[in-house]
This record gives sequence, C-alpha cells and structure tokens, in this order.
Amino acid sequence: MSEKMSTTMAENSMVGLPANAPARPAAPPAFPAVHDMPAPRPSPMLTGLEQQKMEDDLVKAREQLGGTATEKTAEKTKKAKKDSANAVPAASRTIY
Repeated sequence: MSEKMSTTMAENSMVGLPANAPARPAAPPAFPAVHDMPAPRPSPMLTGLEQQKMEDDLVKAREQLGGTATEKTAEKTKKAKKDSANAVPAASRTIY
C-alpha cells in the first residue's frame, strides 16, 4: 500500500479506530503461560480409603433414587414398544 493511500485512508472517518478508542499499550501484553504446569499439591486429594467411601456413598445415593438412568430409559422404551404394539393403525381408522 502506498504512503499516500495509507494517509488518505487514515483520515477517512469510515476506516480505522473510532475517535473514542483507548490508546494501545506501548508494550504488548505477555503471552499467557499455556504450557506451565501448576506446582504439585502438598498432599494427595483423597486417599484410597476416602475415595472408596465416596464411591460407596454415591452408589448408595443412586440406589435411593430408584435405579440408574439407563434402567429408567430401558423401562420407558419397553413401555413405549408395548403401547405401540396395541395401537390401532391410522389406515384402519375412519374419518366419517
């Protein structure tokens, strides 16, 4: 792009930054440290016994709710198939 063209375009109000735009910082911000790993924890999050107790509590809570979602979905599917087997076909219904 030529020098004359860039000056002309910069003066155009339709091109470039708006008048109330904040000034750019002198130095670009530091790139975020994406690959830096956090420091290791001073102690493990859960011991083996604590984790087993938590899993047992979750299983107990699931059983109190009445089974798993998979079992409930299977029951609904079975019921829907049973209901559709007893349904009257649309072609055999009369409108008149």
